[in-house]
Amino acid sequence: MALLPKSSVKTLFSATKTLTAIRPYNKAASDDPSQLARADLGKLYHIPVDAAKNLNFNKILPSKYAKQLNTLDECAILCRPQFLEVLHCFQAVRPTFPGIRVVLWGRFGTGKTLTLAQAVHYAYTQNWVILNVRDVMDWTRVVKDVQMSTYRTGRIDLPEHSVNFLNHFKQQNQHLWKTILTDLKTTKDYVWTKTEKTPIDKPLTDIVDMGLASPFLANDCVGALCRELRLHASSGALKLLVAMDAGNSLYGRTVIRKADRTFATTDELSLVQQFRKFFRDDWTNGLVLTIADKREISDAHIDPFIPIETQLYTEAEAKALHDYYKDKQWLVTDEARSEAGLKQLYYLAAFNPHHFERLCAFN
Repeated sequence: MALLPKSSVKTLFSATKTLTAIRPYNKAASDDPSQLARADLGKLYHIPVDAAKNLNFNKILPSKYAKQLNTLDECAILCRPQFLEVLHCFQAVRPTFPGIRVVLWGRFGTGKTLTLAQAVHYAYTQNWVILNVRDVMDWTRVVKDVQMSTYRTGRIDLPEHSVNFLNHFKQQNQHLWKTILTDLKTTKDYVWTKTEKTPIDKPLTDIVDMGLASPFLANDCVGALCRELRLHASSGALKLLVAMDAGNSLYGRTVIRKADRTFATTDELSLVQQFRKFFRDDWTNGLVLTIADKREISDAHIDPFIPIETQLYTEAEAKALHDYYKDKQWLVTDEARSEAGLKQLYYLAAFNPHHFERLCAFN
């Protein structure tokens, strides 16, 4: 067998190195969300799997997208303009400014929930305390156990929803549990029952643990936790992200019936009232990021707010995601992997991110 001359071997080796160096898909310069810039638009960055698990992404992301992440065993997300706008709002938060209110709005499937999840991850990397409601509409439309409030006459408590929220809060803030949240102390005595109380100057984590240990007190514990976090944020002891999917459901309708069989209003739900207080101007050093969901009313009373519209994919964004799916063998048919197939996906999905992802999942 004839051997290649040394010059040819060197040329072949250089070409192989060049091919190896080519990125199979368009990656951002950094996986650190705080380092993302306009040059990274339309590129993918990775959220570590451990961080995604700690933040309960399997619960806060759309279910089909969460299943895709589990299958691929990684969390790669596009850097899009709406996320950079949210980052600018984060950077404007100050102890001297009232809590900044931001509303994500846009067509179905254009990335509102995904952008909110990206914001939760950013807050996690910056050691912000995170108050994340997976879906406010669960509180108003998914009926679980109901009890009358002992704290405020006429109010309705939702113990099971409150326990679920406290569990979610504890998991998402494990990175701060034994530091910031333990070091911060209660500012007053909380008397829950004749025998149960949390005295002044106790760790905030005690409030959470009280609610988890005694579900019938959980709703009151959520209210106390929210009050303490607003106070400590305003003092400069922490920065606070309040992230709510379907936040306009705080002002929507409910399917919860009262004793006389009439429907309760959102004004009568303790959990709703506790989170509406974050829309006030009486606290500082935080960001309230909420999604206006078209399943609910569109005239929620949260003015003034900063509106950020989520958009359809650009051709470059769809192409970057197509390249990623090819690299991960998520696209299995030759037709879908081809340039002609990509153009058909453009046409069928009409550049809607949700429809594009679903079409890729079936090809």
